[in-house]
Amino acid sequence: MSASSAFSDEKGGSASEPEYGHDPASGGIFSSDYKRHDDLKEMLDSNKDSLKLEAMKRIVAMIARGKNASDLFPAVVKNVACKNIEVKKLVYVYLVRYAEEQQDLALLSISTFQRGLKDPNQLIRASALRVLSSIRVTIIVPIMMLAIKEAASDMSPYVRKTAAHAIPKLHSLDPEQKDQLIEVIEKLLADKTTLVAGSVVMAFEEVCPDRIDLIHKNYRKLCNLLIDVEEWGQVVIINMLTRYARTQFLNPNVNESLLEESSEKAFYASDDEEDEDKKAEVTTLEKRKPYVMDPDHRLLLRNTKPLLQSRNAAVVMAVAQLYFHLAPKAEVGIIAKALVRLMRSHSEVQYVVLQNVATMTIKRRGMFEPYLKSFYIRSTDPTQIKILKVNRHALKHKKLYAEILCH
Repeated sequence: MSASSAFSDEKGGSASEPEYGHDPASGGIFSSDYKRHDDLKEMLDSNKDSLKLEAMKRIVAMIARGKNASDLFPAVVKNVACKNIEVKKLVYVYLVRYAEEQQDLALLSISTFQRGLKDPNQLIRASALRVLSSIRVTIIVPIMMLAIKEAASDMSPYVRKTAAHAIPKLHSLDPEQKDQLIEVIEKLLADKTTLVAGSVVMAFEEVCPDRIDLIHKNYRKLCNLLIDVEEWGQVVIINMLTRYARTQFLNPNVNESLLEESSEKAFYASDDEEDEDKKAEVTTLEKRKPYVMDPDHRLLLRNTKPLLQSRNAAVVMAVAQLYFHLAPKAEVGIIAKALVRLMRSHSEVQYVVLQNVATMTIKRRGMFEPYLKSFYIRSTDPTQIKILKVNRHALKHKKLYAEILCH
């Protein structure tokens, strides 16, 4: 017997009443009929955990299908103190979705959420913090700050990850808490688990991206953890490390770029004295000591290289940009094959890749020449893809023509 029919019998309902589908995703329960919502409210008010669980499954399924379940908030929030762990999990899922819309009712349960932060179950502790950070009321900022600090020291990496997610929310609600939040970020940056790394770097980027000093002592750890972080976190960390490395390490191609610049100026100069000065500069540059890469710079390149094989296009694109800006000229070519592989993806991915390829070919001539066939225009290509390919070929031929004229 389904939970709905059991409830109907308990309430004295007739056997002829329609029974809702047991499947939470069944279409029979997603109706605007107020009686069906009343039925869910009665199930939530019952003393049986099985009925409450069934009601919460259906409500969460409604939310998943994009249906509005905000009118059930008073009935759901009363069950936040339910002893059944499964019911409590689903109640927190619902509250995270509607806490910002129903702030007044959510505030009435603040004490319950605070007790949830001490729950033995890590999922409940994390969910309670997530609900607290979803209530956008400045009056509870001190409570949120205290909860984040305690969660940052929690034994569970999942709870610490949730604390990192709550930091930007609190910062946007009350920017005056920035100094205290930076202390929490500094503490979480020292965390050695891969689960926390991506989330705390995102919090760092949103709250205090200019505090590069916080990254110094954690740089090597982040490089070594990178390969095991989830894909979303990899993108965030790679982008941050790219920005960090461009400001902290020497450009491995600086001598080559100076040589090229001096050669071009010398070619176009008409005055003999200027020519002699330029030649002297080129000679001086050629006599400089060869560039020796910093070990930490090499560590970053070595640890990100395997991610060019990632199944996630965003990760590959992030690594490609890192190599383009930070790798020696002789090593940049390895990103070409990875980007060409992305050309077989969806049209949206192709469009982004082609835009980046067009930018890269301006500075790195010939990098994609071995893969020229991959840039041929196909009849099945969308219009925007065809335009990008045409522009790329036109740009390539324009440069070749300019080089011929110069010689």
